[in-house]
Amino acid sequence: MIIKSITINNFRQYKGNHVIEFSTDSEKNVTVILGVNTSGKTTIIQAFNWCLYNNTSFKSQEVLNLEVCKSMSVCSTQECFVEVILLHEQKEYFIRRTQSFYKNESKKIKASKPELNVQFKETTGGMQSIPKARGVEGEYDLHMKETINKILPESLSDYFFFDGERIADINNKGDVVDAVRGLMGLDVISTAMDRLDPSKVASVTSKLSKELDVGNDTKFNKLKVEVENAKEKLEGYKNRKVIIKEEIEFFERRKIELNELLLKNREVKANQTIKTNLERDINVVTGNIIKNENRLINDFSTKSMGYFALPLIKKALKTIDEAKQDGEGIPGMRASSIDHILNRGNCICGCDLTKNEGAKEKVLHEKSLLPPQHMGTILREYKKTYQRIEREAEGFDSVIKDDYVELRENKLLLEEKKEGLIDISKRIKNMIDVAKIEDDYQKNEIELRKKRDILLVVTGYISSLETEIVNNEKQIAGIAVVSEKNRKITKSIAYSKAVYQWFKQSYDKQEAEVKNRLLKSVNNIFEQMYHGTRKITINEKYQINLITMVGDEEMETEESKGLESVKNFSFIAGLVDMARIKARTTTGKENEDPNVIIGVDGELAITTEPYPLVMDAPFSNVDEIHINNIAKILPAVSEQVVLILMNKDWEFAKASLDDKVGCAYMIEKNNNSDVNSSIRRLL
Repeated sequence: MIIKSITINNFRQYKGNHVIEFSTDSEKNVTVILGVNTSGKTTIIQAFNWCLYNNTSFKSQEVLNLEVCKSMSVCSTQECFVEVILLHEQKEYFIRRTQSFYKNESKKIKASKPELNVQFKETTGGMQSIPKARGVEGEYDLHMKETINKILPESLSDYFFFDGERIADINNKGDVVDAVRGLMGLDVISTAMDRLDPSKVASVTSKLSKELDVGNDTKFNKLKVEVENAKEKLEGYKNRKVIIKEEIEFFERRKIELNELLLKNREVKANQTIKTNLERDINVVTGNIIKNENRLINDFSTKSMGYFALPLIKKALKTIDEAKQDGEGIPGMRASSIDHILNRGNCICGCDLTKNEGAKEKVLHEKSLLPPQHMGTILREYKKTYQRIEREAEGFDSVIKDDYVELRENKLLLEEKKEGLIDISKRIKNMIDVAKIEDDYQKNEIELRKKRDILLVVTGYISSLETEIVNNEKQIAGIAVVSEKNRKITKSIAYSKAVYQWFKQSYDKQEAEVKNRLLKSVNNIFEQMYHGTRKITINEKYQINLITMVGDEEMETEESKGLESVKNFSFIAGLVDMARIKARTTTGKENEDPNVIIGVDGELAITTEPYPLVMDAPFSNVDEIHINNIAKILPAVSEQVVLILMNKDWEFAKASLDDKVGCAYMIEKNNNSDVNSSIRRLL
């Protein structure tokens, strides 16, 4: 497929008729279209998609130029169209999509359904139209759509008409497998296999089996029903197995992502531990401060009076020691006790006080020594009290000092812990929630185990059903050969199974070769675009990943946006390069059908068409070094390259592409308008 031109009329920014002719020169196979932002560069990509597939990704679905729309008078009609002229399999196609717009009496604009028209030029020079399907509701353009999809399937279009700013998503599309198979022609064999697959209810083999006629053979009919039911179940389980595998792959990718997050954020967990310890320390220190304060208050309350009175007490004790009467009097004696002895008339020593006046005088003397009559006794009692207070007051200053120092140290420690808590809390606030990630990781592990268990069960069911089908079909085959008709049908079934196996073996081998060639081609291109130790791997879904060799170990690595763009450029360039090589190379001898070639060793070979690359903002995420490398490779791997880009990106790519440019254009805003641009040819 080579694009000759595109004509854009009243479509979005392009008021009036604008024609872009693309270079078809094999030596100068690059067309450059330059323009500033919002001038209409992306609109050209959208014009291709609208014309071929009736698709656009504009936020507003209106395609009519805004100035044309506003200038419409009441009850007037305007139209916009896009026409693409291209070459495919040595045939020239003219594809045009037109949409009419009518302004009614209420000044509202009504859009008609876009109308598609596909023509091709016959060898005689005349034009032949692709007929419209009739009588099929909603499929009026069916034949034309089929023709376009044979030229470039819609599922492949994003790989050849794409926006460089979204190139990072190109390898994450769900239809990568279909795209690769379609590009390499493997979808033809895949479709044929589906039609012949004995395990599928709607296949040719199953339909032939239903045509077997065995009359009233109850056992045969029962076996047929059992086989059909088993095949239906088998197909359901196989579909379920595919879904489960996809789910397992999702949970495995999620596991890797969560694990990477946990590894990256080990510091969060450590900080959480530090925070917990600080909070616990703050509670402990706060409790200690309360104890310190209570002890200080208690010690001050009980000992401060004696401490402050201590100088006076020492002076009083000195005065008492110097007194002469402090030794007289019986300690602890009371006046009432002596009165009791006198009244009784007998001393404690047994002397009769009524008869011995001298003894009685002695007892009365002792009474006179008791307070308040004698100062010596009073001083002795004071001395005991002062001595007790003196003992209690000794060391008071050290106790109060120790209490205060401990209290002050704990308060300083509390401030330090609080400042540490504030700091660590701020750091944690800026980090992810590790606890949640760990919880998600555990939940993911549970789901992954469940899916793997279900896969084992489903695989067991599939194996059991396949065995049941084989055994029942053997019994059916034994019963079915009873008639000539059945023998013919049985032979046809055997042929269809044999052809299916032939297709399958050829398909499996060619798909493996395609994957290996694609991997080799992508890595070869990647090495030319990127200089380093990384290389690319391709999984069974044709999704690519970057790996780095660390010693003898291969490790997946993180990618910057620029590196991811280079990786995906390599993938697309590899696909285009393989299609180009496949289209130019034939092995074996050609069959009557020019699209099918019988290859060596009787294997089925497929031919394909080369494809162009139409790229909007291809270098938006790539640095100048990689722009230069990519620019050198694109013309070599593609039959035709169309680059729609800004001047600043072209300045970096120009040195590598200038001698490859066959056509060049400039998109210019008319009067600096965002809704009206024109296209001027430069070369």
